[in-house]
Amino acid sequence: MKLVQTSLAGVHLLIPPRFDDQRGSFRPLFAQRFHAEAGYTHTWAEMNVSETEAGCIRGLHLQNPEPQAKLITVISGTIFDVAVDLRPGANFGKWESFRLSAEHAEEPSQIYLPPGFAHGLATPEGPATIAYLVSTPWNPETEQVLRWDDPTLNIPWPLAAPKLSPRDSNGCELRELT
Repeated sequence: MKLVQTSLAGVHLLIPPRFDDQRGSFRPLFAQRFHAEAGYTHTWAEMNVSETEAGCIRGLHLQNPEPQAKLITVISGTIFDVAVDLRPGANFGKWESFRLSAEHAEEPSQIYLPPGFAHGLATPEGPATIAYLVSTPWNPETEQVLRWDDPTLNIPWPLAAPKLSPRDSNGCELRELT
């Protein structure tokens, strides 16, 4: 497992080993030994899969006051991935974007987010399938949505007119988070 540190403390890109032969390829999506080496000691509560059409944005999603750690894996396709730091302190509101791809063994296909981050993604290059391991169960009562187009964040999403869910269309701005 190759681990790449980002500018956001605790957020890592991961490149799992991939084994190719005449039958296709094999790669671990989660292997305790690899993730323990990276310092992730979570007991994962849920694994979810999202199949997302081309031209969509999902997010920016978070749970508060029960923040989740997330291990996000692109199973197929390529995504534009965004993490927004919502932990109290000097980096509150700092964000970074990443290209995650399942198509090329040398590119990151996973991202680890510690608790305290909002997460979103876009599918500008085509459909994608994404798996999420989360450290706490999804709770609709504590879920919040941060506006994908929040002017304070000014994230340069690669889609001018994305397909959005009603929930994602009506997210709050960073200054309104409770």
